[in-house]
Amino acid sequence: MKSIASDLPTKTLMPGTSLQLGSDKFADRLKKIRIKRKLTQAELARVAGMQPSAIAHFEADRRKPGYDSLIALANGLMVSIDTLLGVEARTTAFRHEEMLSAKDRAHIQGIIDMMTEDRK
Repeated sequence: MKSIASDLPTKTLMPGTSLQLGSDKFADRLKKIRIKRKLTQAELARVAGMQPSAIAHFEADRRKPGYDSLIALANGLMVSIDTLLGVEARTTAFRHEEMLSAKDRAHIQGIIDMMTEDRK
């Protein structure tokens, strides 16, 4: 199986959108999502069509899933591959962003994130 790191497609995004990788490891995200779905490793393995030992290896960060395994895990957990990889698409809500400095963009995006977080 191919490693996911070497096979990630380049994603074309709409203007005003950027990709950010999550800071936690794939192994941690996989386990967190599995537990949130109230699945055991064996149950996830069954719905994803894998061996339970494969799930254990992924969660222990001893192996990385290949492309087919990544799709199977995402389907079994009912999440997107982006969610498993920790990729977040962020859309900015202001015009002429390209005219702002990186520091100004980060500050404005932080305000927007804070305001939307308060409403959740």
